Amino acid sequence: MDLTPKNLTRRRVVGALGLALLAPAAGAGAATAQAKGGPKPGSTPLTLTLPAPTGPYRVGTTSLHLVDGSRRDPWVPSRTRRELMVSLWYPALPAPGRGVARQLPAGTAARWAATAEAGLSVPSGAADWAATRTHSVTGAPVRRRPGGLPVVLYSPGKDVPRQFGTVLAEDLASRGYVVVAVDHTYESIAVEFPGGRIEEKQPATETRQLRKLVDARVPDVRFVLDCLAVVNAGGNPDAGRRPLPTGLSRGLDLSAIGMFGHSLGGATTAQVMHDDRRVVAGADLDGAVGAGPDALGSVVADGLDRPFLLMDSVMGNCHSPALAELWGHLRGRHHNIQMTSAGHYSYTDLQAQLPQLAAAGKVSASAVAQAVGTVSPARSLLVQRTYLSTFLDVHVRHRRDNGLFDGPSPAYPEALFID
Repeated sequence: MDLTPKNLTRRRVVGALGLALLAPAAGAGAATAQAKGGPKPGSTPLTLTLPAPTGPYRVGTTSLHLVDGSRRDPWVPSRTRRELMVSLWYPALPAPGRGVARQLPAGTAARWAATAEAGLSVPSGAADWAATRTHSVTGAPVRRRPGGLPVVLYSPGKDVPRQFGTVLAEDLASRGYVVVAVDHTYESIAVEFPGGRIEEKQPATETRQLRKLVDARVPDVRFVLDCLAVVNAGGNPDAGRRPLPTGLSRGLDLSAIGMFGHSLGGATTAQVMHDDRRVVAGADLDGAVGAGPDALGSVVADGLDRPFLLMDSVMGNCHSPALAELWGHLRGRHHNIQMTSAGHYSYTDLQAQLPQLAAAGKVSASAVAQAVGTVSPARSLLVQRTYLSTFLDVHVRHRRDNGLFDGPSPAYPEALFID
């Protein structure tokens, strides 16, 4: 599919971004109206912000350029090696003089702006997507702990750059985790490599069935796991041998790894757990997995014997056709939390960012509601951060949940427990 705005209808982009899987129909009832007239000519693009992490530690970040020489690229056969970019967020020590990372590099931001205009009704020039600053210091020294830092993997939704998981990743890192986010090259809108080289989405990833995308993603994640083992053995898997942050080498606890993903990344999480027992617990954030001949992996029929968490939006829950078969085959501890006032993109950074555009009059409230629902952004993020971090604490760090998963809590009325 040509992803330039003039060749996209809103319906097609919404489907491409993963909204169709649990919705009654792709884009059904979509609010296509933009804020009246869009931004005024010459108006200043809004600089969006991200909420600060809530844990006790500072956060550092770095990226790795990883090359799998054992695998030909599944989408561009002429490339004999599969290339990936990953981001790491981690608890950090003070790093005077080092700068705070931006959410998106410039090239990725430009391509995302076009997609947001076509698919999310964000007018051109409404936001400066390259200006958003995170709360993570680039290359800061790692705050080590005896026994190593626990590790959590993240897989984004279809088309969506890995950096739109920054809010949850930073929060987990501030609580003591190393979070590793994977961009699935040629499927994401854009993957930016060191030096500014950008690899954009390929038509093959638009025309293939979603099962084929999961089949390509799972080896990506398993290769990243292998590269983390190299880091923990004292090596440096970065293709350019760029220096690792001080303290990262030999600083990981790889004995029990968690994983979570949004949309298609949730289906990826389930299949990675099925195929690789290094991942001991997983969470699917508003992702369908299909059923029968449309299942997005063998995990749907085989199930899992380890803990699994579903967190859903208004589009469906464990009783929906796209999740029910997997739900019935989960043999480990499993939970389903649903926020019926949330939208599909509530489980990304857009939960924090799109309402800012609406408040500034640059995007209509109806367009924002279509993407992130009507839930209060602060409450939505509180629910996500609380339940995801507690789930991982219990199953990766072997801590108590203090009754959080026993049932509904008056402290979190937005979170419905689905049996």
